[in-house]
Amino acid sequence: MLNPGLAHNPFVAKIAGVDVMDVISFQMFANLASLLVATIGIVLVARFLKEDKGYVAEGLEIEEDFHVKPLYALMPVLPILILLVGSTGLVPALKMGVPHAMIIGAIITIAVTRANPSDLGKAFFEGMGKAYGSIIGIIISAGVFVAGLTSIGLVKAFISAMVDNPAIVKLCAAVGPFLLGLVTGSGDAATFAFNEAITPHAADFGLTSLQMGSMATLGGTLGRTISPIAGATIICAGIAGVNPIEITKRNGLPILAALLTGMIVLLF
Repeated sequence: MLNPGLAHNPFVAKIAGVDVMDVISFQMFANLASLLVATIGIVLVARFLKEDKGYVAEGLEIEEDFHVKPLYALMPVLPILILLVGSTGLVPALKMGVPHAMIIGAIITIAVTRANPSDLGKAFFEGMGKAYGSIIGIIISAGVFVAGLTSIGLVKAFISAMVDNPAIVKLCAAVGPFLLGLVTGSGDAATFAFNEAITPHAADFGLTSLQMGSMATLGGTLGRTISPIAGATIICAGIAGVNPIEITKRNGLPILAALLTGMIVLLF
């Protein structure tokens, strides 16, 4: 959610007519509050179920010649740190666009890791191309879907119904993408569709585009987080040796509390 590379952040920024870092600055406290509530909730559940001690991993062994290099590990998050610090205004020199931060991060990574510039350059553009391909594909799909709904008058009818019941909009903005993310295992399609169709009309419901777009993004992200068919959930279930639905059940209340917390912060 705090990553300017997340497809939804520039999408909301375009709708609101602001810079992507303005979107991240706006939703930062809501995201951190949601993270804090979810973390506390999951820890409490673990203590209540007596899962917080005594676990011994099976079949997982660290190679003897493996050594952690903290400085290397910091390199991938360096561009994000540059953008976040720059957006606060504390260091004016660091206020820059995403491409600039990425290039600076890549140059520093070469200097720190002494990697082959040619190999790193190929990996940089390969990753960027893959990300753009996936993101643009989802955006186009969402746009086509919304265009179809608009052509049959469903979006207009939906907006008219919500104008008469503005309280529903504040609930649907986060809960709608949350439920779809939970059911489908991906909050991206639902969030893009909602933001494409409804967020441009946020002013009609007494909200700003930043508020509504951020609520939809947070809702879709949290819904995907506990979906039993999400990739991360399946991996965690495999490590724990349980059915993925068990993870959804045990983490349901903490994630719902995180969703409510994020909605409150974004609305007020």
